[in-house]
Parts: sequence; C-alpha cells; structure tokens
Amino acid sequence: MKKVLSLITLCLLGLMLASCSEKKETTTTTTEETTTTEEMTTTNAEGVITWTGLEEETVVRGDSIDLLEGITATDSIDGDITDDITITDDDEFTSSIAGGYTITYSVNNSTGVTSTKTKSFIVSVGHNVANGDFAIPEYSWRLDIPGGGASVDTSNGKAEFTISNPGTAWWSVQYYQTNIIFEEGVTYSLSLKASSPDGRSIAAGFEDADGGYAMMNPGFLSMQLTENEQEYRIYFTADKDYNNVKVVIYLGHQLESDTLGAEETHTVFVDDVNVEIVEAQQNVTFSGVDNVEAVSGAVNFNPLDGVTATDSESNDVTSDIEVLGTIPNTVQVASSYYVTYVVELADGSLSYCHRRVSISLPKDFEYQTVNGNFDYGFMGWTQDVNQTEGTGAATFTDNGDGTVSICVDNVSSAGWHIQLQQASSTFKAGESYVLRAVLKADTARKVDIEIVDPGNGFAQIAPTLAAADVGTDWTTLEIHFTADQDYNGAKVGLLLGNVDGLQTNGITVTIDELQVYKYDPFNEEFDTTNEPWTYDNITGEIVNGEVVVTFVSEGEGTIAGSDPWNNQLYQSSGSRLIAGHTYKIEVYLKSSIARNIRLWIEDVDKGYSAIATGEETTFALNVDEYQLCSYNVTITDELATGNAKFVVMFGDAEIAGTAHTVTIDYFRVTDITNVE
Repeated sequence: MKKVLSLITLCLLGLMLASCSEKKETTTTTTEETTTTEEMTTTNAEGVITWTGLEEETVVRGDSIDLLEGITATDSIDGDITDDITITDDDEFTSSIAGGYTITYSVNNSTGVTSTKTKSFIVSVGHNVANGDFAIPEYSWRLDIPGGGASVDTSNGKAEFTISNPGTAWWSVQYYQTNIIFEEGVTYSLSLKASSPDGRSIAAGFEDADGGYAMMNPGFLSMQLTENEQEYRIYFTADKDYNNVKVVIYLGHQLESDTLGAEETHTVFVDDVNVEIVEAQQNVTFSGVDNVEAVSGAVNFNPLDGVTATDSESNDVTSDIEVLGTIPNTVQVASSYYVTYVVELADGSLSYCHRRVSISLPKDFEYQTVNGNFDYGFMGWTQDVNQTEGTGAATFTDNGDGTVSICVDNVSSAGWHIQLQQASSTFKAGESYVLRAVLKADTARKVDIEIVDPGNGFAQIAPTLAAADVGTDWTTLEIHFTADQDYNGAKVGLLLGNVDGLQTNGITVTIDELQVYKYDPFNEEFDTTNEPWTYDNITGEIVNGEVVVTFVSEGEGTIAGSDPWNNQLYQSSGSRLIAGHTYKIEVYLKSSIARNIRLWIEDVDKGYSAIATGEETTFALNVDEYQLCSYNVTITDELATGNAKFVVMFGDAEIAGTAHTVTIDYFRVTDITNVE
C-alpha cells in the first residue's frame, strides 16, 4: 500500500514539474523593477543585473559631460555588461543650460532580460562658460562693439565673426558672457580654438563684472592667427572669490595686422571655448621677467631675452619655457599687453608667470592729447560706444586729411553713450591749461566736452562744457582751467550722445582738433625751483619764491655778455600761441643796477625765429626798484606756434662785465583775446 502511495506521489510531483517547465517557456522577459516572488525567482534563473554609479551627480555648466561615465552594469550570468548600456532617454540634456535632468539607461543580458534605470544630473553655474561649442546658436553669448564694428554668425556650430571696424583698442569688439564663478586660490585656464584667413589677432580675458569690469589679468594676451586652427590659452589664479566673472573674447585692434582699409572686412572663426580648473604647483622660479614700459614704434620686445627658469632643485629649465602671447611694435592706443611664461616639468607639474608690457604713445608734452590734430586718423583715440547701458551706435571715419568724422546713428539716452576720448594727459597742480576743440556738423547739434579723472570716479577736473552748440561751419570751443592737484591719466572726452535729450539721429560731426595746450609757462611764480626754466650761461638760485641771477665782473661766476642771447633764463615746454589770439606778457623784476632787460618770445619749431623781439620787449630798469614790465602780442598765422620759448635776455653791451644781480618774481602770460 505504501509503495502505491509513493508512486502516486511521484506522478503528481512529475506533473507539477512539467507544469512549471511549460510556464517557464511561455513567461515574457521581466525587469528588475518587478517585485513579486515569482518574478524575482524567474529573474534569478535568467540572471540578476546589478547597477552602480546611479547616484545623483552635480556637474558644472559648460563642462564636457559623458553621461555614461562611471555607470556600470554587472550580470550574474554574463558578468560585466557595462559596454552594452545605452541611453534610451537623455531628457534633452545639455551642459550649456543649468537645471535638472533625468537620464534613462537600459541594458540587456544574454538571456534577454532588460534592466532600466535612471540617474539625476544637476547642471550648476560654476567656473565654465555656457555653450562654449556654440551648439545652440546665439545662446548665452553677446556681441558688443563699444568702439568698432562687427557681426557674428553661430549657425554652423562655431562663431564666425566679420569685422568691419576693429576700432583702436583690443576691447573695441567683444564677444562675452557673464555669471561665471571663481574661487580664491584656484587656478583657471581659458582655452579656445581660432583661425583667421586674414591673419587677424585674438585675445581673451576675465573681467570682474561686479567690480566695474576691471580686468583680472595684467592686461591682455594677444595671439596672431593663421588660416589653420590654433589653440589659444591663458591662465589666472583667483586672488579672491568672484561671483560674476565676465569671460570675454577681444577682437578689436591689437596687432599691426588688424588694420583695415576702406571697405575691407576681416573674418575670425572661434570654437570650443572652455574654462577649466588646473593644478598649478608654481614650483619653478622665473627670473628676468620684470614689467616693461615702452613707447609705440620702439618696443622691440624679445620675451626670452634675459629670462631664466629654475626648478625647486635649482635645475636650469629655461629651455622648457613656453611663451604665450605676442607684443606688437606699434599700437593705436596706449595699452597694457602681457605674455605668459609656462613650464611643465617631466613630473607633470605646471608653473607660470605673467609679464606686463605697457606701451604708450609718443607726444611732445605730457599734458597734451596724443594726435590731437588727427594727422594720424584715430591713433591715440578711443571710439567709445556704450551698448551695455544704452543703445548707442555710430560710424567712425578717418577722412585722411587731418580730420575725422563720426556719424551718430543712434544718440541713445545720454551724452556719454557715444564718445571720442583718451585718458593720457598729465596735469600739474597750480598750472593753467586750455582744451581746444575745432569741429563742425552737417546739421547743427549740441555736444558735451569734458576733462575728468578716471581714477576718481570720473570727477571733473575742469567744468564740463555742456550742451555746447556746434554749427555747420567750423566751430571753436575752449575750456580754460587751472589744475587743483596733480593728475595722471586725465581723460579728455567729446560726448556725442543725447546730451540734452533733444538730439536726433543721423548727424555727422567732423573734428579737426581736440587738444590740450597751455600758453602760460610752467612755474611762472618760481615758488620753490627754477624748473622747467633753464639757466643758460647764468648763475641763478631760488630765494623766497624769486629767481636771483648773479653776474660778476671777474673771477668765478657768470660775466654778463654784450649780446642779448649771451645770457638767458628761458622755458620752452610746449606753450601754444594761436593765430588770432592776443596775449599779455607780464614780468615783475628788479635790478641792483640801472640797465635794460629784454623779454622775448621765440618759436622753437621754426629755428627760434622771432615772435616778439621788437622794441616793445625791451625795458629800462631802475636801481633796486621792482617794476612790472608788460606788453601785448597778437599772433598772426605766420607767428602761430606749438612750442613758444619765453626768455629773459640778460646780455647788453652797456652793462657787459658789470657785477650786479637781477631778481625776477614772476613771468606771466595771459590770453586776453576775449577780455574787453
């Protein structure tokens, strides 16, 4: 009986197994997402897929992201099946746009089991730019032409710039974006790829958008482009936290090859803009990298001349130096360039240092504007059109005849939104100057003319000539002022925007002159020194704010000569006398003997030819009696000069060889043209 029951039991067990076997053949593939005991058992029989690397991940906007990196899949039957993982839904992921994304992954094993998982990515604003590969046309980047003219096309996955006017400064044409974050002590490298069939230059940099857009590097690093794509690179180690860095590509005038002729354009291609964090060990010491001051036209800078590098073990690694940056020999405006020296040692450590090369423009006298008569077009002048805070637009034209023209296409909402300006003048406390503008317009309009201090929030140095009328004939406007303190880098500006809220678009202004000059000699009062007055064959000293000139009859010292020019006290420091103007010459002095004295004006630029040397310039002095010697001179076209020499002539035949002293309290020149 027991055997019969056992047979029946075995038969029943066999039927159950057959039934299970039949179910296995008809069951569809399941995923790990299912949870019933029966399904888990089935999965176990066909393989268990295990995932890693699916934790939420935060990445920096703009960084190149591999959505599969770090994600693995292992099957209990097939082993590592990571290579079979596919992305079935990328949630339109782009690292260019900050935000949250959910990526869906899927993988199959050899038995047909499919496993699907998701991973969250957070794209956060950080140290990199958005859309550095220009995959999204026009997204995030902005073209700014504050002093030039250009257009950009990003429809083909790169930025193609057509430059019609490079301006005179590197920043005249810019392509930029803001909202970049840097951390103190971290070193960043900005790189991009660029080319130009026209051989133009390119530069890039970082500016502090929250700090008045101050440049964070010591100037700008320029590179000459070719028709072949090259990599451009700069480095910066943050000296503090920056919450709003402006990353900017400069396409204005930097190198000599950037100059454009009439109706010409240049093309520049840019791609793969990237800001990354680099490890800079700075374990190399650079020597011979002092900053350089140079004058345009005579720069002749060799970046490796006298430069050496040693590693931390005092090994000479000079031959390993890579120099980034190109320095021109001539510039259009005073500029601070820099080069970077980079050494990467065999162990992979990186060190770098910057070297600034500041290039100024030559001028005769430090208070003048550079190229104030526009003989060299816009050289020295900044074409400044503000489109960040306004809508200004203007076309700048070098007329080739010593004049320049500016057609104001959009006056915007303030005068300063369109300017022709430069900040290069040095003024001395107590000295008097004149800013002279000669200009006209094709339709009468108003302009502002200002002299301000950029180092002090653009505070006025002289009262602004506000809403001054400019007619269709040549108009001369002047500001006369005396500096209340020393100023370096004073800005002279002609403001052509909407100075009074009533100006209209489309008016062209032509400028013939925008120059600072002086007619009064420097140190007219002889307060503490004779400079820049020159002692020419005389013995003089400053006593109580007067210059005392001593002559002897014999022995050591100066003996008075018989011709006027034998003994002189003179100054030739760029005083300008203008045709049609009348000047009063006043010299207060005395002599210890009765004698004649001559107070002359000569033209240095014309071989010291006479401007005022006639009888009216000769005065008879009484013994030990202060006298005011004065005369007026009206300047004709022939007498006009840009470098008058004011001189006291001591030589005289009647007193030659006689011991005596002459004491001079002041030598003044006053423009009395408009004094009634």
